[in-house]
Amino acid sequence: MKVRISAVRDQESPTLLIWDAPSVADARMQAQAQGYTVIRAEANFSLDWSVIRPASGKKNDGLLVWVEQFHALLIAGLSVIEVLDTLQRQQSNDWTQTANLLEQSLREGISLSRAMSSTGQFPPLLVSLVQSAEVTSSLPEALDRYLTHERRAAQLRHQVTSITLYPLLLLGVGAMVMLFLSLYVVPRFARIFQGMQGELPWTAQAMLAWSRALSQHGVLVTAAGILIFSGLVLPWVIPRSRAKLLAWAGQHPLIASRIEVYHQVRWYRTISMLLHGGIPLPESIQLASTVLPSFLQHRATQVLAAMRNGFSPVNAFNQGNMATTVAEQLIRAGERSGDVGPMLEKAAAFHETELTRWLERLMRVLEPVVMALIGLGIGGVVIMMYLPIFELASAIQ
Repeated sequence: MKVRISAVRDQESPTLLIWDAPSVADARMQAQAQGYTVIRAEANFSLDWSVIRPASGKKNDGLLVWVEQFHALLIAGLSVIEVLDTLQRQQSNDWTQTANLLEQSLREGISLSRAMSSTGQFPPLLVSLVQSAEVTSSLPEALDRYLTHERRAAQLRHQVTSITLYPLLLLGVGAMVMLFLSLYVVPRFARIFQGMQGELPWTAQAMLAWSRALSQHGVLVTAAGILIFSGLVLPWVIPRSRAKLLAWAGQHPLIASRIEVYHQVRWYRTISMLLHGGIPLPESIQLASTVLPSFLQHRATQVLAAMRNGFSPVNAFNQGNMATTVAEQLIRAGERSGDVGPMLEKAAAFHETELTRWLERLMRVLEPVVMALIGLGIGGVVIMMYLPIFELASAIQ
């Protein structure tokens, strides 16, 4: 069982330990054996370990797991220093050192937000939310908003990537099947015709020529097939390559408008989260601009400049051409109610649903086209293999 122990050692501050032991008494004895003076030990404590998952190794995933752990421990009633001490003992990765640095800074009287900023491990969005939460004493709520925001962003990215990757995977699999037929099946059919006497039909001669070409250049054909498969799939898996492909696809007006909406959804939602955290609108716009690609950041800068020049939110968004028709109406409604944040969240939700539906419609069009292309390719190979047999059978009759 897991036993939570509050203890002190030497002249240190009280420490919280999570111990694996058969019983509370055994946990006490193990702690005392390591020099701790046990203040309290309990087995039935409220701690949601279901949200604590092993880090994936990627920096952003590791950050989210760390924040989830931090949030879960805060909700369980631990102080910030106790949380950091616990995380150091629970983890064995790069974030252990980060937790140690944060704890040392807090013991020196430095605020959590300043300590997080000094490590360089935390994004400005999270640091700003924590800084605002320090004033209002709402750190668990701020972390929960950040985690919810990141989960929604990851879900939207996953939807877009999955829908765009599926037809490419189909094409790649179809290409590999054609490669298998060409290198393994076609040569065996060709041997049938090589042993025949007399003049062969043109289809059989074409198959023999194709088989000879494949046998002479089989390595090159295999390499070409692998390169084609990799070229179709891998660029969508590697983030940097995916960004370049999206930039290239963005040259098409229809796709460009959807890519722009995708980034605006993230921007609206990020501003809404920051406003909910108590950060003023101009600062929220500036911080949220970090989630935008370079081709939209200058427009966000125009929005920020308009806000600082005294424009109303809706006019500032229009000044930078960053308000869709729906967002404009919702922001205007938010101005009248005095709360723009929830309206931006509604605009993000509306456009996210719209984008998902557009992608689903696109998939319904692309899927039969891709399947038809694969069918034509594989069918062409099969016809080339069997057509000479049919022609020879007709000649014999």
